Amino acid sequence: MLDLDSDSAVIVAMDHGLNWGVQPGFEDPEATLSAVLNGDPDGVLAGVPLLRRFEALLDDHPGVDRVATLDLFHESTLPGVREDAEIHRRVFSPQAAVDAGADAAKVALVYGRHAEATLETNLVETAEAAESCRERGLPLVVEPTLWGERIDDELDPTYIRNATRVAFELGADVLKCHYPGDPEAFGRITGDAPVPVYIAGGPAADTDLAALRMVADAVGAGARGVMIGRNIWQRDDPAGMIDAVGAVVHEGVAPEAAADLLDTTRDR
Repeated sequence: MLDLDSDSAVIVAMDHGLNWGVQPGFEDPEATLSAVLNGDPDGVLAGVPLLRRFEALLDDHPGVDRVATLDLFHESTLPGVREDAEIHRRVFSPQAAVDAGADAAKVALVYGRHAEATLETNLVETAEAAESCRERGLPLVVEPTLWGERIDDELDPTYIRNATRVAFELGADVLKCHYPGDPEAFGRITGDAPVPVYIAGGPAADTDLAALRMVADAVGAGARGVMIGRNIWQRDDPAGMIDAVGAVVHEGVAPEAAADLLDTTRDR
C-alpha cells in the first residue's frame, strides 16, 4: 500500500462530479476511470459511491490506492451551476470510506466565504473527520483552498501558507493545496508544513508541457507529488499524461523530456 507520508505519488483526482455534476472528459464515469487506470497511477481520489460502484474495476488494479472524498460543496441550489452559494458539508463517514476499500480519506477546508457559519461547520467537521479517521487507521488528506467569494486571488501564497498550517493543526496527515506559481513562495509553504504536501491541479493547463512544468516546479520546491484531475483526464491521452507526470514526480525528469515521453505513448 502506498505510504502518502513517505512515498512520492501521482494521485488522479476524480471527485469533481460530487460538486459540479457532469464534466467535459468525465461524462462516462466507468470509461474515464478505465482510461485513468490504464495509466497505472499510484492512486485515484473519488467519492465513496464511485469507489464502491466500481470496486471490481479497481480490484483489477491492486497497485492503485484509493483516496475517498468525504465532503461536497455546491455554489448554487441548481445542479451543475456556479453562482455564489456556500453549501459545504461532509456527507460520507470515514467508516463508509473504509467499507468502500479506501486507503485514505480527504476533505476540503474552504476559506474566503461570506458566511462565518459555513466556515465554522467546515472547521468542526474537518477536526471530527481527523479524529474519526485516526481511530480507524485511515490517513486524512485536507485540501485547504481559497474558493470563497471574498478571495481575489485563489493562488495567494500568504493565504495558502496560513490555510495549510490551520489544516495541519486540525489533524491533517497530508496536505493538498494549489501551487501558487512561485517556487520560492511554495518552498516556504512546504518548508513550514510538518506533513507531506501534494499539489492540486486546478483547471486544465493550455498544453501538456505547461502542466508538466507546473508539476516540476512544485516538486522542485518540496511537493511530495500531485493529486490532480483535469490535467489528466481532460488531456488527449490520460494514460500517457500519467506516465509523463510520473516521470517528473518519481524520476525528476525535466518537463520537456517528459513531454517527449508523452508523445511516444500516444499510440498505445
